[in-house]
Amino acid sequence: AQHFERFLLVYEEHFQKEHGYLRRCVEPAVHRYLDCGMFDHGVARVRCPDCRHEFLVDFSCKLRSLCPSCQQKRELLWAAWADEELLEDVPHRQVIFTIPKRLRVFFRYDRKLLGELAGCAWRALKLYFEAYFDGARVTPGAVGFVQTAGELLNFHPHVHVLVTDGGFRPDGSFRPLVWFDPQQVERLFRAEVLRTLLSRNLITEQVVTNLLSWRHSGFSAHGAVCVQDREGAVRLGRYMIRCPIVLERLAWDEGAGQVVCRSRPARRSGPLPAEVRWDVLEFLARVIDHIPEPSQQTVRYWGYYANAARGKRRKAAQTGGAAQVPLQQNDDEFTRRSRLSWAKLIRRVYEVDPLLCPFCGAQMKILAFILDFATARAIRESLELPAQEPEPLAHAPPETLELIAESA
Repeated sequence: AQHFERFLLVYEEHFQKEHGYLRRCVEPAVHRYLDCGMFDHGVARVRCPDCRHEFLVDFSCKLRSLCPSCQQKRELLWAAWADEELLEDVPHRQVIFTIPKRLRVFFRYDRKLLGELAGCAWRALKLYFEAYFDGARVTPGAVGFVQTAGELLNFHPHVHVLVTDGGFRPDGSFRPLVWFDPQQVERLFRAEVLRTLLSRNLITEQVVTNLLSWRHSGFSAHGAVCVQDREGAVRLGRYMIRCPIVLERLAWDEGAGQVVCRSRPARRSGPLPAEVRWDVLEFLARVIDHIPEPSQQTVRYWGYYANAARGKRRKAAQTGGAAQVPLQQNDDEFTRRSRLSWAKLIRRVYEVDPLLCPFCGAQMKILAFILDFATARAIRESLELPAQEPEPLAHAPPETLELIAESA
């Protein structure tokens, strides 16, 4: 709120060379985020029908990867749906696919390639399972999560895959893996990524030859984490879909005018520093790198967990042709659950009903949604609520203030 306008003024000169051009989705997303939880930008009016007690609920921005609060709600909704309807109660494994720094620039400038990267990860796993089970009809289930943030908010495109530690036979029985070879999966993944970039004329045969000659390829497929039940798989899924901005690891140094980012203790044994400090504009440049495009899919389903596969099993069970196959509930359930109100979500997570009147115990009801700015502001002022305006601009030189005044 204090520095974004100044950031837009200096972005091309100071950050475009390193972070790429300013994408069109960035500015609208940031403004939506700044309106998140602001009473003046819309509220819901809730009243108790018995004692007439009222309160207001402000609107959220529902942004992915930028708003920690809204992303956590998305994370909780996905976890509830996955636990009840998607994941089977079988062992699951987390596989993290990463690429060398030399290739990351292509994914920065063409965000559609992130979907191709996820496809490469799935094809590598599929080929590995086919070879492992020697061509038998065994289908694994997998969920892919596309992430772009590294430990210190650097641009680091990678894919987390939650995959069953085995596969399902046509009769619905599960055949587990006895051994998972990450090195073989890594080689398959490397071949898929290089083939994809080569087919798009982003790299040449010489670049491929050079990459294959490296002692350490820069590609990796880490698959050491394995859980044995659905509950553990849901926890892994929540970790994979998390918001890249972790507020607990960020701090604001008022005296120096810098953002402090602390790395996780488990990551400090290597070359990663315990903490780094950024100028506030550098911090903003790192944050906007991870705003997904409006049409970008960040969660994908494959194999036994694919939408088409679930639909076929549901249809077969409805016709009685494959009653022995494990059946997930109707996919319409996900649509309904994805629209769970804030009250139901709070009740699910904290086991407290926010629509239960604290005075008489009656069930409160939402009367109206107030969308008009002037009306919402008048209600806020009548209730003597704070204006929620940003604090005065801090740590800006006089010439910057003049630029902002002129642009306004």
